Amino acid sequence: MQHTYCTPITWAEAIPGDLVFYPENTHVGIVCGFDSNGNVQIIHCTSSANNVVVTEKSGFTTIARPNYYTS
Repeated sequence: MQHTYCTPITWAEAIPGDLVFYPENTHVGIVCGFDSNGNVQIIHCTSSANNVVVTEKSGFTTIARPNYYTS
């Protein structure tokens, strides 16, 4: 469902808070910043490493910006 509430963007447009997805939305992560080479860094859950890791985009195939609503 998260992906349906987002607008697709390119990897070059990534900013912290954007969501990234594995194929068929089987896993989701959040862009949390960039390394010293400008590569996107993603925070997401895993079954190891204390359950939360920061990695590069390996495995993530799409990126999108959540549609925010204000009252």
